[in-house]
Amino acid sequence: MSGQGMDHIMVIQLWILLCISGNSAEVMKRSIFLISGQTESGHLSVSDLAKQSVSDLAQPHWSEFSWEWTSHDGRYSEIQIARAISSRLVVSPPFTEYFSCSQDYDVTVKPKFECAGVFLFVRTNVPLAKIEIFATKITPSFWPSFHLGSDVSVSCEVSSLPEGATLQWEREEDPTSNTTLFYNNTVHMVIRSVHPDSQGAYYCTVRQNGTLLYNVSNAVRIEEVSSDATLTLYRESSNSSLVTLLCMTSDGYTHASWSWTPLSTAKEVHVVTTAMYRSNDTFNERFSYGDFDGYYFPLYFSPVKFEDCGRFNCYFENLLVASINVVTLKVSAVPPSGSPRNHSVVLRCEVSEVSSDPVTLAWLRMEESRWLLVKQDVLTETRPNRTLSVTLPSLCRDQLHWQCAVFTEGMLRATASLTLTLPTETTMSSMTGMGTETVVRGVVTMAATLGILGLLGFYCQRPNGTQTQRQKEEPAKLEETSV
Repeated sequence: MSGQGMDHIMVIQLWILLCISGNSAEVMKRSIFLISGQTESGHLSVSDLAKQSVSDLAQPHWSEFSWEWTSHDGRYSEIQIARAISSRLVVSPPFTEYFSCSQDYDVTVKPKFECAGVFLFVRTNVPLAKIEIFATKITPSFWPSFHLGSDVSVSCEVSSLPEGATLQWEREEDPTSNTTLFYNNTVHMVIRSVHPDSQGAYYCTVRQNGTLLYNVSNAVRIEEVSSDATLTLYRESSNSSLVTLLCMTSDGYTHASWSWTPLSTAKEVHVVTTAMYRSNDTFNERFSYGDFDGYYFPLYFSPVKFEDCGRFNCYFENLLVASINVVTLKVSAVPPSGSPRNHSVVLRCEVSEVSSDPVTLAWLRMEESRWLLVKQDVLTETRPNRTLSVTLPSLCRDQLHWQCAVFTEGMLRATASLTLTLPTETTMSSMTGMGTETVVRGVVTMAATLGILGLLGFYCQRPNGTQTQRQKEEPAKLEETSV
């Protein structure tokens, strides 16, 4: 971690005193955050509390005091890690790599991610103190200077989240606009196509009801010129996706150009050529570019299609300045949204290319504002399949929001979202999905309507009194005329 990042490290210790009735014991509760892999350890400090407890005893027994540990990762539950022998605290041999005694009854916890958990200071099975240590881990732990135009992928993991707390990446106390994904107590962030404006401090924060409990920061620094190494960018294929390709050199040139070698044809295609203060049209309306000043020549294209995958090369005159490999990601549902509920739905996620580095595809489903991992698979260059599918036997309301994520080397590279919709039921056959009460009400309403219409029809067809009298008189008049 950089020196600038270390200046922003905050280790906030939250002290909460809670009196618990029973055995006249006062339990001290405390939370500590530490950074895994750093030099600063966590300290379980209870010496003053223990001395007061001993003075309250008529005949104190030093062996009555011990420390118990329940690890966050589930390996241990209420296991004794240290106990007092003849007024001296001793750590049990299996745990000396994690813990050590400092003074009196205090224990030092080494800054390792697996050391996190709940610690109880106990006297004869009665807890006197409860201290919980939360460990955070930033990956990568050291942030070097990043290449101009590259994607920066980082993650922040916490051993356990306090109840009601949130974990997120922030920049200047505001959530970042970059691609983020939170699941399994880890928040991933991708800063796309980094440029000078991307530089600065980024904070991994833990907040509870909006109040900052803890944060740790690191700084992003950008190299001012393009790298001579080939960069790889992953982008979602969608109408809202954008690809930004940056090309910059420290020497001035009069001409610059971009070319594209599609993955499907492997034939280089000219995209655009420009000279200082003079522009030429690109070969496709989806492509655009910035002004060329002799040093800097960016290329953009949007929307991104799945077939846009391939290698893009930037030349200043005849010098190759930047080479960027674009890998695309797309998601789909078969049949599409709106199909009947009782039909199965297949979700499909496909990546355009798998190179020498294995790629992990993962389907995640939104449940109660959190992403849950449903299925994942590791794709390699030797495998012809570049897709990951999930079959839903039927579609229900809690299965509408999905996301496919692509990882390499354990780091998030891109995500593609898919939102399904329930079908609109308008036919009588769709009543099978309704509640019994709704169906009964519909039948009663229909029967009542038909009954009223029947009565109206009968009334209209029934002769009235005047018509009946006239019908009786007409035969009599006919008889008189005939006579």
